[in-house]
Amino acid sequence: MDELTSDEGECPPAGGLAGLLHPLTEPEFLRHRLGTEPVLIRGEDERFRGLFGWDDLNEILAAHRADATRTHLVRSAGGIALATCSRPVPQLAPRGRPSRLDPELLQQALAAGATLVVDGIEEMHAPLRTLVAGVERSLGALVQANLYANLGGAAQGFHTHWDDHDVLVLQTEGAKHWDLHPPTLDHPVGVLSDPPRPAEGVTSWSGELTRGDVLYLPRGWWHTVRAVPGRPSAHLTLGSRLPSAGDLLRRLLVRLAVEQPAVRRDLPRFADERTAADWYAQLRGALTDAVAEPGLLEKLAAELDEGAPARARFTLPHGIPGEAPR
Repeated sequence: MDELTSDEGECPPAGGLAGLLHPLTEPEFLRHRLGTEPVLIRGEDERFRGLFGWDDLNEILAAHRADATRTHLVRSAGGIALATCSRPVPQLAPRGRPSRLDPELLQQALAAGATLVVDGIEEMHAPLRTLVAGVERSLGALVQANLYANLGGAAQGFHTHWDDHDVLVLQTEGAKHWDLHPPTLDHPVGVLSDPPRPAEGVTSWSGELTRGDVLYLPRGWWHTVRAVPGRPSAHLTLGSRLPSAGDLLRRLLVRLAVEQPAVRRDLPRFADERTAADWYAQLRGALTDAVAEPGLLEKLAAELDEGAPARARFTLPHGIPGEAPR
């Protein structure tokens, strides 16, 4: 794995992918590094000061209600559940049963070895939303930022595992120990792949990420992540599932299902042999003609490359930009 050093100071949220990758240029990363091997970029201690830190996390936890679909406690000592760290929200009009994390109870859970996880945290923090939107424009794909925080005595939050999406890891506070293991299956894809676990003790890189560092990890790379005793840690993962050949073939099948009756028909499970043979011949012909059509696959790939879905942007009281006034 290449280990580079960035001599730039604070990383501005508007800097997007290019700001995170320095000294790599964005074109160099996209053409030669993306989807190949991990890259570690060591940064200055204050690199993410204006982006995210403990104060920002504390404000988010204080200002938002507990949402079990977003916030989790992982591998907490004593089996402490997130719900036990919450208290009902006092409210004038009862609407449901909302709760908010209790600072003392959460502190106790983290001190007992839990790791706090907040999914999609960019939706709750404007600087991160700006950064993520810039990375989305560069990659042409949806990006989600998740937060992982511990107090330095946490048990290993997750077993050694691989992700089915590419990840940029931003160490915003403290330190975390990482062991990286090469893929045991080329280009694994979600639930379709079950690669064998890496051999015990076989690592391609082992070390600590410290504040200001960025690690790029392509999908399929196994990793083991552990807390560093006595060093509270907060890191962000910017994950993106990039379009694959499988996505292209799914789009092709949708097109064929619209255009070709043979693709829409039920399987001839109860038909006589001749009828079934005719159907299979029609289906083979439809598939062969489609993949042989000049430029079709390229056109469908271009549609996949149109970019991430637009994020909601509110402009009250003026209405949606471009919408005719009512």
